[in-house]
Amino acid sequence: MTGRELVLSTFRHEPGRVPWVPFVGVHAGKLTGVTARELYTDVDKLVDAMIEAERLYHPDGLPVMFDLQIEAEALGCELLWSDDSPPTVSRHPLETTAEIPGTVPGQADGRIGLALEAARRLDEAFGSRVALFGLVCGPFTLASHLRGTTIFMDMFDNPDYVSRLMEYCTEVARKMADLYVQAGVAVIACVDPLVSQISPDHFDQFLSRPFTDFFSHVRSLGVPSSFFVCGDATRNIEAMCRSGPDGISIDENIDLPTAKVITDRYNVVIGGNIPLASVMLFGTQQDNMKTTLGILDSVDAHNFVCSPGCDMPFGVPPENVIGCGSAVHETEAARALVAN
Repeated sequence: MTGRELVLSTFRHEPGRVPWVPFVGVHAGKLTGVTARELYTDVDKLVDAMIEAERLYHPDGLPVMFDLQIEAEALGCELLWSDDSPPTVSRHPLETTAEIPGTVPGQADGRIGLALEAARRLDEAFGSRVALFGLVCGPFTLASHLRGTTIFMDMFDNPDYVSRLMEYCTEVARKMADLYVQAGVAVIACVDPLVSQISPDHFDQFLSRPFTDFFSHVRSLGVPSSFFVCGDATRNIEAMCRSGPDGISIDENIDLPTAKVITDRYNVVIGGNIPLASVMLFGTQQDNMKTTLGILDSVDAHNFVCSPGCDMPFGVPPENVIGCGSAVHETEAARALVAN
């Protein structure tokens, strides 16, 4: 079974070994000596770096890009770039005006075309070896990119506007999913880190219907979906499951065994959650192998994908990622290496 087949069979809830999906975002630039900005503005450099990541890490799945600002940039947000991290939004076009944008961006806008071209070329390069994940900025995070922190006050002072803005941002997410599937990705991941910042009541009020609509749309495209969240979203795991994703991906702030009890109840795949800084960035290769083995031992293999907690930092030593992959692919040999 190839890596792509393994990932897809896991999302179909079939038995088999645990897939290894390292979230190689800007870290890919470290492998080929390019900055994060070069990586995410030059399709040739991006494709070359991801091919090198596949050669080194032998993944079952990989993201095309891990940049949650692509849609925001296409909608007029100004970005602040760094050499070793994804860009951040520095200006929010709706910060002082409660409006709804009039158009949905397409492949000719901003860097959307670059992401789609990279997906097509990587799909051709990897074939069935790797399941490509097309990452879509979640509607709540996109709304915050457009509106800024005012979005949190709007939830109390102007809830009707929040609902309309969420409908618009969900439409953008659906369009991005359409474009990624046409470009050949195997899984659509909706990445919405701000979900960890709101209560279950606000999730039900503002996010439940948009996410349910989005995941239903992805299902109609014939590909599985995954709901990525960063931070401690423990209180929202059940609400996330009720919105209908095929999978959920969590970081180290969430207790994996506890979360898996909930996701198993809804027959939802869960992914995670190797610590990014304390282990992957600053640990040794043996630390990474031992931590990954501990994660594998903490839950049963059914409906589980082993992965970092989120986008890997630029400076993660490649040998640490190799160690994590070895623990997933050659578990018993890894146990012997870290026995003492």
